[in-house]
Amino acid sequence: MARRRPRAGSPGLAGLARSVALAAAVVVGAGAGVLAAPSAPPGCVSSGAMPRADGRRGAALYPQSEIRTGMIGVGKTVLLGTRITEFQVRVLGILRNGGPAGDLVLFRASGAAIRSVGGLAAGMSGSPIYFGGRLAGAFSYSLEGSDPMVGLFTPVADMMRDLPPSAAGAGAPRTTAIPPMEVGGAVVRRVTVAASRSRAPRPAPGTLVAVPAATPLFVSGLGAREQAELAEYLAPMDIVPMAGGSSIDLPASLPLEPGGAIAVALMRGDVGQYAVGTLTYRDRDRILAFGHPFANIGPARYLLTNALILQVVRGMERNIKVGAAGASVGIISEDRPAAIAGMLGSLPRMFGVRVHVTDGETGVSRQFTFQVVPDKELVPKLVTIGAQSAIERALNRSGAGTADVQMTLHARGLDRAIVRDNRFYSGTDIAARALTEMPDAMRLLFDNDFADLQPTDMDMDVRVTNEQETAVITSADVAEHTIAAGSTIHVHVSVRPFRGEVSTRDVDLTVPSTFVPGPAVLVVRAGRAAAPPTTTVGVGAAAAGLTPPPETAHTLLEAVSTFEHQEQQTDLVVELVGGRSAATDTAAGPEAGRPVATATTPWVLAGRVQIPVLVTGEPH
Repeated sequence: MARRRPRAGSPGLAGLARSVALAAAVVVGAGAGVLAAPSAPPGCVSSGAMPRADGRRGAALYPQSEIRTGMIGVGKTVLLGTRITEFQVRVLGILRNGGPAGDLVLFRASGAAIRSVGGLAAGMSGSPIYFGGRLAGAFSYSLEGSDPMVGLFTPVADMMRDLPPSAAGAGAPRTTAIPPMEVGGAVVRRVTVAASRSRAPRPAPGTLVAVPAATPLFVSGLGAREQAELAEYLAPMDIVPMAGGSSIDLPASLPLEPGGAIAVALMRGDVGQYAVGTLTYRDRDRILAFGHPFANIGPARYLLTNALILQVVRGMERNIKVGAAGASVGIISEDRPAAIAGMLGSLPRMFGVRVHVTDGETGVSRQFTFQVVPDKELVPKLVTIGAQSAIERALNRSGAGTADVQMTLHARGLDRAIVRDNRFYSGTDIAARALTEMPDAMRLLFDNDFADLQPTDMDMDVRVTNEQETAVITSADVAEHTIAAGSTIHVHVSVRPFRGEVSTRDVDLTVPSTFVPGPAVLVVRAGRAAAPPTTTVGVGAAAAGLTPPPETAHTLLEAVSTFEHQEQQTDLVVELVGGRSAATDTAAGPEAGRPVATATTPWVLAGRVQIPVLVTGEPH
């Protein structure tokens, strides 16, 4: 009788992470550096070192309508190294319209090779299945808590169908009746197919629950915290990060055939992330794989590599095929419900990241480089997680500190680099705090409202000290509380540095001549992104939320200027709030709305003071 697997309380993929890391560490070499990006059409680069069209045509296809219960076929996958191994397949039933892209075929795998590794495993997604030498489909779904020798495959016709212009929704689980049969020691009469593991219902008596075969995402160069953050981010996509090795040295000319191991990489270099799967179909340079989606985002620009299988690890919940990514060989351009698809011989234009970190206490510097797939949804999180890990690795700590950060952004659509400087402080997590503006930088490069900039790379210089370079705004005053429009307000501000003597700053603010007369509030505050306590002079707490939102840019040049010159955390900002400029005022910027003046300090500021004033008409 086939062994049963526990449903709840089993360690699962996370519980096997240590075993996977050990297996990978035995064979895998050091992380790869940043890939070169020679000239090529937008969106990809070509390289003579990668596999070219070799004249091979795709395998003959087995008609989906002729698949019958009881048919015997052959599956192909890699169980160790790069050698393709065959296993036997027998059709148990057909689930009409049971999957997100059409029919699914229930099958049992057999043979000494597949038994030796404990059955079907995560990472075998895409393993091609043949009847009479013709390709019928690809292993794509495993059964939750049931016989590991039983799975489902996606018919190749659905994988090769003209892909829709947008990604299909996951949809609700679908249940299909089948002739009674014994699976895992129990008689089943129905199979429920869920489009994702998170949507899978609890198994009911007599019902098997099928989910897409897990595609573990092996990660390297990330700390435990960053890996946990990545897991939370990818959970809705049913992608499970696991500790793994970095890239391995494989020749790009290694033949890629159906049943061979491939990897889909999201990051490469000192930080790596790749998913191992199986190639299903190849027609010259066109390929299909997985038999289910990776992240189901539709059009994609993932990096495709060849791969080496290190071991198939047996697990309490599921088996896992552990592998390492090899040479870059192509691009995955489609990520759809029935398959991922792409081309050999072209690479996506990866976004390069260089993080240079200096420990201000020891003077020691380290540099980390990695590349990220240029997807506007993935880039902000992946770059942030990679940079955060680089800072922590360079400092060999997290915790409190002050960080001076400079980001330099490059893109083909810009005639100059974008440069942004700021200083940050955190009492608990300076590595994360130093990256406060990273999402804004990535949105500007990849998802601005004005132009496709074709981002190429970024440099990030970070200097961290243990010192608390902070100060609090303690008071502010003006000589007169009645102010004439068109005049200048002289504001005297007191600032107390951490464990230091009070320092004063004088800031002059000019009130526009068109400022509408009436009551107003003079706000003295820290620059953008500070988290200040509020000190109010003569105004109730209800007036505390008066900091303006960032201005909306109307052109790309304005968006770039806003990012570069927006307030810094060391800025002492004085603004007049309450009235507004008259509609006849044609001035732009702060003069057209809230008048603002700024003074720079050496401290990360906090605090806020609000002073009620009365603005009168323009003086004669």
